Amino acid sequence: MFVNGAIVGGRFRVLRNFGPAADSIALAEEAGRADRVWLVGIAVTANAQQVSLMLEQQGRFALGVTGLARALASGVEAGAAFLAFVAPSGGSVAEFRREAWPRARVAALAARIAAALGPLHDQGIAYGCLRPELVAEGNDAVGDARAEVLFGFGVAAVATAFGAAGEASQLLPPEYRAPELRASLLPPTPGSDLFAFGALLRELLSAPGSELNSPANAGGELEACLARACAAEPRARPRDVRAFAQEFARLAAGEPTRPIVVAPAALSVPVEARPATALPATAPPAPAPLGPVVSYPPVAPPPEAFPAPVTAWKPAPGRALWVWLAVGLGSLLLVVGVPVTTFFVARHSVALAALGHPARRAPSMSAPKVVLPSPSPTPSETAPPIPTSAWVPEVRPMPQKSAANHAPMIAPGVGPMSFPEDARAAMPVLGNEPIWGTRHAPLTWVLFGDLECPHTRSAWRALAAVKASFGDDLRIVFRHRPLREHPHAFDAARVLAGLQKIRGSVAFFDVLERISRDDTSLTEEHLRAVLNAAGYGAEPLTQLAAAGDAAVLADLQLAGQFAVKSTPFSFLNGQPVDGERTPAELERLLNDERRSATWSLASGVALDALYTMRTNSNLIGVGESAAARVCAPLTTSPVRGAPDALVTVVEFADFECPFCARAEPVLRTLLERYPKTLRLVWKNYPLPQHKNARLLANFAADANARGSSAGFWAVHDGLFAHQNALDDSTLGELAGKAGLDGALLLIAARAGLHDAEIRSDVAVAQKLGVNGTPVFFVNGRRLQGALALDPFDALIQEELKSAQRIVTRGVPNKDVYGLLCE
Repeated sequence: MFVNGAIVGGRFRVLRNFGPAADSIALAEEAGRADRVWLVGIAVTANAQQVSLMLEQQGRFALGVTGLARALASGVEAGAAFLAFVAPSGGSVAEFRREAWPRARVAALAARIAAALGPLHDQGIAYGCLRPELVAEGNDAVGDARAEVLFGFGVAAVATAFGAAGEASQLLPPEYRAPELRASLLPPTPGSDLFAFGALLRELLSAPGSELNSPANAGGELEACLARACAAEPRARPRDVRAFAQEFARLAAGEPTRPIVVAPAALSVPVEARPATALPATAPPAPAPLGPVVSYPPVAPPPEAFPAPVTAWKPAPGRALWVWLAVGLGSLLLVVGVPVTTFFVARHSVALAALGHPARRAPSMSAPKVVLPSPSPTPSETAPPIPTSAWVPEVRPMPQKSAANHAPMIAPGVGPMSFPEDARAAMPVLGNEPIWGTRHAPLTWVLFGDLECPHTRSAWRALAAVKASFGDDLRIVFRHRPLREHPHAFDAARVLAGLQKIRGSVAFFDVLERISRDDTSLTEEHLRAVLNAAGYGAEPLTQLAAAGDAAVLADLQLAGQFAVKSTPFSFLNGQPVDGERTPAELERLLNDERRSATWSLASGVALDALYTMRTNSNLIGVGESAAARVCAPLTTSPVRGAPDALVTVVEFADFECPFCARAEPVLRTLLERYPKTLRLVWKNYPLPQHKNARLLANFAADANARGSSAGFWAVHDGLFAHQNALDDSTLGELAGKAGLDGALLLIAARAGLHDAEIRSDVAVAQKLGVNGTPVFFVNGRRLQGALALDPFDALIQEELKSAQRIVTRGVPNKDVYGLLCE
């Protein structure tokens, strides 16, 4: 693609092409400046604006990521896209890979690469271009471990979006391409990044004079570590690139493999599970001055590649006797204390049971049995046990305008408020934010709001109203996005974030509800009055603001990552929702997403992975998304086929429509092919251009009313069989063959006896976006037109397999459609 000496994009002159194929990488210089750049070319079907927008979108997911270079320029020429990256003055690893690479040098490079890849993998994003030509050692700035290490971010995303299947994987040399990418035309994944990472490290350590196979290689443990990264089976590779780099560094330093010990004071969310947006655990900065001055936190440098050496402790000779005495005394206490403690606990458990105190236990973390979604809470659910070392906030119930139907809010960090998987989602939930609801909710609503914004307050009132009806199915997470035009918003956000940190989510939502009752400006006096009225006025505002500073800055950084520039802005399981919504609109959005989430759970998605799967799919298009479904209520419409069928086809049709008649043989074949698992539901949609369509719909509807379902389908088949000769005589004959009085049916049809029923079908069709005939909904998945047998059959088989998996999990056949649509 890149010819030596050619000018690309009107500004870059190619110096050397690393690969002459269609997808290639070249070293170039910017015309008139002599600055070196790397050009990456890929074959795409897109224009320059589409490529630029894709790079901008991908760039949001890399904000704050250290060591990751951004594209200098991009464009499209002759059906191929090019991306330009400023090349470091130190050159790429490809220029030095034949040198001797000591293990310490390789480990330092591995740590920098892992620091760049880790935040991307947390969001489910693959880098996809890990090859020596696009890797630098990252030491252009002396002593700065944050210098750019990886070049080419966004290339794989552009190739996947606009190139042929598997186009992005062709950017990798064969030896760096994971086996699953060689076998199929698949886009890169975090697992394939791990394979390329291991291949790069192994190549560097295998260079002449390097130390991979030296006697100091701890019995081959370093090679075994690399073999795990380059495993043929993706599931056998390490799941976390940073943990892999840490293990590699230990082995490279000559230390044996040892388990990682977590200090008791560690946060509930593991360090390796935190996304790039998490702030370092440092003391909060000094309070910012009054006013809407917003500053963003500095990016934390990656952890050191090598841990400090640990010196083994040895007792002095004179202390050996005391050590043995201590060991003996401890053993005696263990032998005597365990039986005594067991007897004491048993006695007190009996006493508690006699007093009527149920034993408290932690809720199960396993996926529950699939049941139909219900807004009511589970009566048997108990609050999780509160650790004795945890501070227990004062429980103050939120004021409710109606009876709330939800589990009580619990303090952050207590109980299963968050799984580590939630922190890895594209829109992370760490568990230390203000949260109303339980982790087991299939719906998570993340609200970015400005406490002084009247639209945010209105949105909160509507959201609180629907929370009462959705109950444990809905979890609400609040994040701060103070706007510059509201002079008191930033300070109010700091104060409430501090209140949440000190007193918990209960206090936060209590005060938020009071603030949202009107549009009063949040001056210092008004904010203090609200806190006093809520019973939280003991803490000084300056102290609360200082405690909440870090949380507000973290929320602002996350808002910037997803370009949240106005409030309110929400994410429903990752689905963006701009602006405020009425309670009725919220219910529609929540019901639609609940159907998809429930179907995902029923199809085998683990509960702890549900939020991450739905969010990554809805927000950034990563992973398999649930099929788009819009469902029609069955009501009393005519049905043909098994009453408890696993697959339901709802047809909107017109008796005068020639395409509807053309679809009839296909439908009959499918019903014969799946007699016990398929049913067909008829809905009327008479088109205005067909002058007799409404009359015929009334005629068939009266046959249904007088002759039951069998009478309707007999008339239905006759109307389509004689579509070109439907006079009164023919209609009378059709009714007679169905065992009905044709004269009575004609009288009812001309009188429009069933117009209301027909109008109801038309209203449902219009709500579902039907504007022609025939239109079919297969378990809620739309098909349009008189399709051939094969595509129709393929969709039915796909839905049948999903439904059969659900039935094996205990859902009755008759409830499958309700699981999707009701």
